[in-house]
Amino acid sequence: MAEEQTAYNAGDAQQVAKAKSRQKTRELQKKAALRKIMSDPEGRMWMWDLLSRCGVYHSSYSSDALAMAFHEGHRNIGLHLTAEINRLSPELYTRMVSENQEKEKD
Repeated sequence: MAEEQTAYNAGDAQQVAKAKSRQKTRELQKKAALRKIMSDPEGRMWMWDLLSRCGVYHSSYSSDALAMAFHEGHRNIGLHLTAEINRLSPELYTRMVSENQEKEKD
């Protein structure tokens, strides 16, 4: 049988402190994961491809408003990732760009 969980009580200081601690731990784990991806050449290549597919590096303009809204949704995710990468390790973003621009020239 599953254990019963007590409902979260935002008025309980202990529960609030535990929730904040769990959230902070989760954020640190996500930052570490992104740094790990970006510290590896293959990870940077993968991220470049993902950001390219999101449309970060070109306009999403379309005369069809629904198509443009769809593409802007993709682009928004890519812009969020780009901002996170630049916030955590801008030097790795720069390295990713230069590595992939060199590959596109070949």
